[in-house]
Amino acid sequence: MIPVAKPLVGKEEVEAVRKVLESGMLAEGKVSRELEKQFAGYVGTKFATVTSNGTTALSTALEAMDIQPGDEVITTPFTFIASANTIAMLGAIPVFVDVERDTYNIDPDLVEKAVTKKTKAIMPVHIFGMPCDMKRIMEIAETHGLMVIEDAAQAHGAAIGGKKIGSFGHTAAFSFYATKNMMTGEGGLIVTNDEDIYDRANMIKNHGRGKEGGYSHFRIGYNNRMTDISAAIGIEQLKRLPGVLAARRKNAQAYDRLLSELKGVRPQVQRKGFESAYHVYAPCLYSDKMSRDQMVEYLKQNEVGSRTVYALPCHKQDTYLNISQWRWAKFVKYPKYSAMKLPVSEEIGARHFEIPVHAMVTDADRAHIDQVIRKALS
Repeated sequence: MIPVAKPLVGKEEVEAVRKVLESGMLAEGKVSRELEKQFAGYVGTKFATVTSNGTTALSTALEAMDIQPGDEVITTPFTFIASANTIAMLGAIPVFVDVERDTYNIDPDLVEKAVTKKTKAIMPVHIFGMPCDMKRIMEIAETHGLMVIEDAAQAHGAAIGGKKIGSFGHTAAFSFYATKNMMTGEGGLIVTNDEDIYDRANMIKNHGRGKEGGYSHFRIGYNNRMTDISAAIGIEQLKRLPGVLAARRKNAQAYDRLLSELKGVRPQVQRKGFESAYHVYAPCLYSDKMSRDQMVEYLKQNEVGSRTVYALPCHKQDTYLNISQWRWAKFVKYPKYSAMKLPVSEEIGARHFEIPVHAMVTDADRAHIDQVIRKALS
């Protein structure tokens, strides 16, 4: 079986972890500071701070941006549920708008239509590593005085016009989960150019402690810290990232050429000037020969890892269908999510299927995948 995801780990990561273990300094410390410095330099922001995972990166960044109960945050339903959940955790209201059919990303026209007096922020999600239209989103934010937090959990190394994703919004959150293009097993990171957001994020993730450390606390906070063990892996993974991206893009381009020759299947579109990180390659099936689920099973039967990723968009999840049971519902009036019709998100959810695009996919693997997909659609 050619796996859908496979982390690339070598002796460098093992040696980096060994050095941390032998140092006896395992908690977040100087190795984490080095990862922050290097990653901020890579993305092109002034500041970065590591967290325990991608979810805590989002929730910490949102709280550092002063998102309050009852505030509306516009986001996409076609994403991992952590995007919406981190908004709801704060008592804020996730406002879902539909996505573009070609890019799978949040539709800026619908974002602007969704702005109300309660809107405080926009959370674009660079889904599958494909950049959102950040120029348009930032223009909308500036017009209406809104904050922007980029959910860049899947977009390490993605760019628009050479400018890295994560450097457009007021802040951005990355995930270093084990399957990501760059991973630490579990881990996350926040980037920003705003020193006040950076300072608040550092306090929030560390029980409200101030810059001087010690046991002086200035606000309610959490333990959202990373370990130097994870950071050591991250530093080595950042070195690998350019090569990983090159391999993923090579694989994705080959799939694009394949699908251009076939009927009934359409890939996620990378627009001119945009560079996807290709965390996931998931075309949509529009064939009368087989259903999407039959395609997934056919691929598996022929030794090609496949799955659906977000078959059920957030507004169709029980979490939001039953939002009235959430503790904040006593104080906050949520939309009736069950009544929402977001047809493009639902269509993509029903039709997409993932195939392996990771850096460990070989030319021979790709040739086999090519053959299997051609046979399936013949």
